[in-house]
Amino acid sequence: MRTVRRFLLLHVLSAVGLVTLAFLALLFFIDMLNDLSNLGKPGFSLSGTLLHVALSMPSRAYEVLPIAILVGGVFALASLSASSEFTILRVSGLSPRTALGLLLQLAAVLVITLFLLGEWLAPAAAQLSTRLQTAAGSGLGTQLSSGVWLRNDSDRNGNQTVNIKAINTQGDLTEVHIYVLNAQAQITAELHAASGRYEGDGAWLLHDVTRTELPLQIGAALQVNQLPSYRWQTSLSPSVLGVLLLPPDKMSALDLWRYIQHLRANHQAAERYEIQLWKKLFYPFSAVVMLLLALPFAYLHTRSKGISGKVLAGIVLGIAFILLNTLFSSLGLLGTWPPAITAALPMLLFGGLGLIVFAWQVRFR
Repeated sequence: MRTVRRFLLLHVLSAVGLVTLAFLALLFFIDMLNDLSNLGKPGFSLSGTLLHVALSMPSRAYEVLPIAILVGGVFALASLSASSEFTILRVSGLSPRTALGLLLQLAAVLVITLFLLGEWLAPAAAQLSTRLQTAAGSGLGTQLSSGVWLRNDSDRNGNQTVNIKAINTQGDLTEVHIYVLNAQAQITAELHAASGRYEGDGAWLLHDVTRTELPLQIGAALQVNQLPSYRWQTSLSPSVLGVLLLPPDKMSALDLWRYIQHLRANHQAAERYEIQLWKKLFYPFSAVVMLLLALPFAYLHTRSKGISGKVLAGIVLGIAFILLNTLFSSLGLLGTWPPAITAALPMLLFGGLGLIVFAWQVRFR
């Protein structure tokens, strides 16, 4: 049985690896073509473009690996079935339950791989890429035309709406605007700081501050004060601001959890990020779902000419899974479904489909 396990798992794993490399090569080529259109603009160079695209590959691998597992698994198992090798394995004692158990062992390895990609390698590479572009002044990352807009309810002076123009590679702030609101959501003061640095314990030291008091009475004069520094108390730590360099789908689960806590502390809607957090937690288990969908193809008795059709069916299933996953995320936001159920339903549906088809193939075919 050890020989059977090694043969089957290596056959599937090699096919998954080849499909993954093919997908990544295609995506690298497409991304390079898209980024080459920026050459000649300030801050863009060929070496910087190559580095940016290379650093995006871990995120790309995280995105395409479930489909690669499905397509590679379908191709490997269908080719074994077409060449009658899988039939020989069955005659040698490979029962359906044993085959399922062997693929679940491989799925466990792939789950760990997806988890490491999503929680460590992909977010770290994406943050590094964004900060390198920001340092180069390429106009990407946090260097947006309107900056980053946030809410802060942690200051003793009242609720605040905060605009940060940029965050540099050291985590320092540039061009900070703080709008202080009263209980009636009226702006009572505006602070502008040229820069800011984190001091710890939820405090930022802002430099070159201009504070403008806005009177609520008609005809009253503005009060403008120049301050060399200002201690700003907030729940916005560098770790929270750091996750804003990335879109939600590229954040790690820990970063998403930190940002959700910040949104809750400031009485803001966090459903979108909660759904993304649960999707991030469940996503590695899509490897199990993909192999469950691939296993029934080993029990189809067709000649080798049918392999291309099976691979096409695998691609269609993978695309359907991604579309359903995206659809349920939108439906969860619209229908205020529980985030955990919203994230888990597509995997439960496709996993159940794979098991049902597998049981039907074994019992009736």
